[in-house]
Amino acid sequence: MAHPPEDEGGTHEHPISNPAPDSFSPGASHLFNAPRSSEATQSDLAFKGDYAFAGNYNGFRIFDISDPAHPTLVKDVWCPGAQNDISVWGDAIVLSVDSVRTDSTCSSTAVPAPFAVGWEGVRVFSLAKVLAEPTDADGFTRLEAEANVYTDCGSHTHTGIPDGDRVLLYVSSYPLRGGPSCGPGNPAGKDPLHKVISIVELPLGDLAGTDLLKTVPIDVPTWDLLPAPAFNPMQGCHDIQVYPKHNLAGAACSSVGQLWDISDPENPDTLNPLWEVDEPQVEFYHSAMFSNKADTVVFGDESINQTCDDGSGSGQLWFHDAKTGAKVSSFQIPRSQDGEYCSAHLFYPLKGGNKLVSSWYNGGVTVVDFSDRTQPQEVAFYDPAQQVVGEAGLWAAYPYNGYVYSNGLYRGFDSYFIPEARGDGKKQTHLNPQTQE
Repeated sequence: MAHPPEDEGGTHEHPISNPAPDSFSPGASHLFNAPRSSEATQSDLAFKGDYAFAGNYNGFRIFDISDPAHPTLVKDVWCPGAQNDISVWGDAIVLSVDSVRTDSTCSSTAVPAPFAVGWEGVRVFSLAKVLAEPTDADGFTRLEAEANVYTDCGSHTHTGIPDGDRVLLYVSSYPLRGGPSCGPGNPAGKDPLHKVISIVELPLGDLAGTDLLKTVPIDVPTWDLLPAPAFNPMQGCHDIQVYPKHNLAGAACSSVGQLWDISDPENPDTLNPLWEVDEPQVEFYHSAMFSNKADTVVFGDESINQTCDDGSGSGQLWFHDAKTGAKVSSFQIPRSQDGEYCSAHLFYPLKGGNKLVSSWYNGGVTVVDFSDRTQPQEVAFYDPAQQVVGEAGLWAAYPYNGYVYSNGLYRGFDSYFIPEARGDGKKQTHLNPQTQE
């Protein structure tokens, strides 16, 4: 939620002289690390074939993971804009930009507060053009997006729903820091609390034709856990997890978790949730996930200042019955992080059975078995040691074709082999983690 805003640089790193060793469960092994290529926060991941796509606040990287123990960097694209959360649909690479830029180009610069003018929203690149573009002497590839779509409050995250020859992108955003059409006193005169998601239409045969289709109102309570001047009060969603086969969306909307009917994906029923949950320990409904059979919905709480063992109950995963919304249980990793920041963040189910893989910031990667969803258990983990002072650990971690891949805020891209995270062995052709296909 309150991720670091830096791009085009970042905080100066202070290496730890004698870092502690990694910790891990029996059989788990670290295979590979590619340190970040610029001092910018590393963000979300997506996968297609033998490629892993790793977003960061200065652009995105593409790795060939055909040999998971020895991935190779294919392209390092320079196009600054927080957060650059990423998904891949056919030839389209979609990025979420949630910081106000001088314009939509990759040569734009960040606009300082009060953000009265500028651009933020969704960028769409052509994978074929990215791969064909030469690399500059500094190691970065520079080219412009095929489409740039402005969305109110920018795009913190996005979720794709395949719909024939197009993909509908549900854009989640909120006025934490305001913008040209966002937050208190915005010059466009828009609702200062936001109260909408945007839907962008991505035509797969014409990436340049990508455009804003509509905005859709949502009905969620105001989130103001850290009111101004820290953040603006808001009504918005962070992540929307969709399971199109079951016509369902799990909406993690800051102050609450909701289940939506998306049987008409262009017109999701956001104003009449099938149910809504608001657990008192949850500080920020950040992410969601469905079990493979869609009988369980998991919401992740991104705590603001959690240390995993402070007794607050925040920063956990929360398991709910999909039919009723009733709370079944919650889960916190059982490993102390010695006072370092530690909280649930992004997660995805393994194919077959009831297990999930989650990033946990300084808690590393965890594999959780919820076959008995009343008592979810950590069955494996890999916890990389901090290499620099204040390192915040892993942003994203997902299972893909028998291995686990992560993107660490400051450590970069990693691959792991964790036996308990192998899944059912069936080959996946792609993975956009906010879309369960």
